[in-house]
Amino acid sequence: MRQVEKSYIAELYQQDSLMLVDPVGDARLIRRLDTIPIKLGAILFRGKPLPQSMDAKRHEEAVLQDKPLVIGRSLPIDVDRLLNKCAEIMRAHFPEIFPTAGQEHRWSPEAEDYLSHAYWHRLRRHSKGRQQDPPVPILGRSKLFLCLACGWTSKYCVTGKEAALTGYIMSRPDRSVMPHELFEESYVLNGGNIYLSFLTCENILTSDPHRKGRYKDPMQQKLAYIRHDSTESGDNYGAWYHLFGIALYSMLRPELKGLVVAEAESLGSFFFEGSDRQEDMINHYGAIFGQKYRKMLEDGSWWLRGGRTDYLLPNEVKSY
Repeated sequence: MRQVEKSYIAELYQQDSLMLVDPVGDARLIRRLDTIPIKLGAILFRGKPLPQSMDAKRHEEAVLQDKPLVIGRSLPIDVDRLLNKCAEIMRAHFPEIFPTAGQEHRWSPEAEDYLSHAYWHRLRRHSKGRQQDPPVPILGRSKLFLCLACGWTSKYCVTGKEAALTGYIMSRPDRSVMPHELFEESYVLNGGNIYLSFLTCENILTSDPHRKGRYKDPMQQKLAYIRHDSTESGDNYGAWYHLFGIALYSMLRPELKGLVVAEAESLGSFFFEGSDRQEDMINHYGAIFGQKYRKMLEDGSWWLRGGRTDYLLPNEVKSY
């Protein structure tokens, strides 16, 4: 409690190593969450768009000129085949590496004690002018859920393998890194810890996701275009981090909860960034992929699972 109070300031925070329990980081996270309502209000009621939305629009206009982007309406990834590929990767590294579920980042005991009455405490601070932003009721949400929802896992849920995985991506040619290759490299770096493997992928994909010019990020240029669009100018960045983020969360939660969160994410993206059928499908099927991955890990079927592994489906959108 005392450590949480001491660190109750809004300055930026960055973990520098794996800390599944982090009281200081929890305090900074709770404080930062209180800045969300005003920012969302600016987007919804003042017509202030997200930086990446404006960037994407300008990028499309510059690249396509008079040729409109046609967003694909067919499923880009076969999740069962992707699961087959992941199982193949796990077998290829056995017995040197044995897959384990891993442990989730969680609230510290100090933060859990504070959260039991945190909302009213922060409300009093706000009413006395000691806190500018109105408090957000956390309502028992897990630390991982809140960080995934806000795109902050790379700040508060670090694995320590992010730099190595980024180095691997940057060593590859543009548009060459496939989702299974990103997973495999992370799987090896994290010694078969599935939670950390997916989280490391998510962390390097969501480092400051709402920044301006994210589509120009050199690392993003290394990733294969996995959307079904008329040209390679849609939000490929979002497609990748939604796939790994939703899969990670769904892997750790009951089946219905994972799907509900996936649909809520799609709804939120609709209001803040506009309609994107490709991202909606990646959210939905990413949740299904995470659920199936958990079952495969629990029953050990990764050792026997076979079948097709060509998981990227043909693009049915004709190019202009």
